[in-house]
Amino acid sequence: MTTAIELLKNLVEIPSPSGKEEKILSYIEKLLEEKKFDFVLRQKNFVAGQLKASPKARQAIILSGHVDTVVPGAQADWTYEPTRAVVQGGKIYGLGVSDMKAGVAGNLLTAFSLVEKEVSPDIWVVGTAREELDGQGSEDFAQWFVNNTHYESAFCIIAEPTDLEKIYIGQRGNHFMRLTFQGKAAHASDQIHFSESGLGKASKFLAAIDKIAESLAIYKNDRLGLPSFVATAVTAGDATSPNKTAAQAQVIVDCRLTPELEADFQNVMTALARQYHFTYEDVVKPVLSTLTDEEIPIIKLLTELSAAKLTAAVGSNDQGFFEAVGIPTVVFGPGQHAQAHVVNESFVLKNLEQHVSLLCDFIEKL
Repeated sequence: MTTAIELLKNLVEIPSPSGKEEKILSYIEKLLEEKKFDFVLRQKNFVAGQLKASPKARQAIILSGHVDTVVPGAQADWTYEPTRAVVQGGKIYGLGVSDMKAGVAGNLLTAFSLVEKEVSPDIWVVGTAREELDGQGSEDFAQWFVNNTHYESAFCIIAEPTDLEKIYIGQRGNHFMRLTFQGKAAHASDQIHFSESGLGKASKFLAAIDKIAESLAIYKNDRLGLPSFVATAVTAGDATSPNKTAAQAQVIVDCRLTPELEADFQNVMTALARQYHFTYEDVVKPVLSTLTDEEIPIIKLLTELSAAKLTAAVGSNDQGFFEAVGIPTVVFGPGQHAQAHVVNESFVLKNLEQHVSLLCDFIEKL
């Protein structure tokens, strides 16, 4: 287990905030080459290694994980330096260790243990960048894979933190939108000028946002649950002119969509824009909702071996990029979801060994 701990420590101690993953991708590329993978591919936003089961393998298993992290925030809040991995009390502490460098380590260790074994599918191990921003790494690899390989079937497991207790077979889609409210700037000494300002119009929208969210309950999905519609940021006015109302206000909204809402989303947004007097645009490229068929045999096998519960992700991940090119994908990993994006992020070390054992057992039984 020492080698496993050392690998995880090395991954944690390579700083890799989103958009700055070059060093950690190079580190993984070197590992794949040292382990004599049959094929290693390094591109800007991902690194991938292939273990060939046979010259004519018909199936591929993709073990994917993102290598980027969020920023640590105030380092004074951390007991240890965020990028100095510390092992204590059966846990390892460090930025990104649960989300999701432990999952990346588990994927690598699984593949390393299968290098000398005969298995029926080809094994692909992939490290992706920019998951915390826009998922570009997974999108780039998924497109490369479908354009350059010719398997009869492929299946992807993304090792996001699920405590090895849950298998996410789907996720709500997400639109991060910028709503712009136009009004008139005027002297703030007259109360009527507030309602005529951009901020006044935005305030009316914000006062109704919970009711708007409640109205979206008609788009509930049995597996993915209810949509959500949450304002996350507001900008308006000029603090250096406190007696002037804002001509314009902008509200950022995080909207999580079910497939049912996605089918009607433009109509919903058009009606809201008309009612509350705003224009809207996406901040980043939207991610579509995803729901994998839980009845396919390969998911049933993983569920049987892991005894994990089939459910859907609360947040979003890169699952949709693989599903979009026809690769059934689930999320299943050793990290603790509650540890994602928190100060003094930690990971229970025994889960790493369990993760590798489960994946090996799963692949060998295919």
